[in-house]
Amino acid sequence: MKPLAIVPPTAKRTGVPEDDLQGTVMTTKLQSALGWARKNSLWPMPMGLACCAIEMMAIVGSRYDVSRFGAEVFRFSPRQADLMIVAGTVTKKMAPPLRMIYDQMPDPKWVIAMGACASSGGMFGTYATVQGVDEVVPVDVYVPGCPPRPETLLAAIMKVQELIAQGGRNTGATEELLRRGVADPEQALAQSSF
Repeated sequence: MKPLAIVPPTAKRTGVPEDDLQGTVMTTKLQSALGWARKNSLWPMPMGLACCAIEMMAIVGSRYDVSRFGAEVFRFSPRQADLMIVAGTVTKKMAPPLRMIYDQMPDPKWVIAMGACASSGGMFGTYATVQGVDEVVPVDVYVPGCPPRPETLLAAIMKVQELIAQGGRNTGATEELLRRGVADPEQALAQSSF
């Protein structure tokens, strides 16, 4: 999308043919503009639960510089975040607080499961470990590795940006509505800002 250009003050104001305005005025849909703004200003909510959190912290440093993607402002308040990054092992004791934080985030929201433990329980096949954070919250992007490199998390953030650019809402929303017992999730999504 080209940046919005303002009509220069030297342009003719009366009786100007449309050909003279090409390149100086841009029109777009409001939803497209909002999607572009959401895509380029993600505010992550870091859920650093284990060793993957160290790799997540590395992306805000100068070497990886996540600010190039508009996601450098880590928000530790769920009411100001729209992207949850679950980095590490989720235990059964931590699952309810994680779900509560997810519910406090405003819609639309997205989730990245970072690492083998967040994605599938990892090497911990025990009674105390949740076998994948998707049992607790809907996940949009899975990041493999133990622990995954910061470059992989940057690729996941870019994938979330692609998801936002394609539709403007998270793919996990349909699963969440089905979990809540909504008969037709696609119609419910069309009528809400989920």
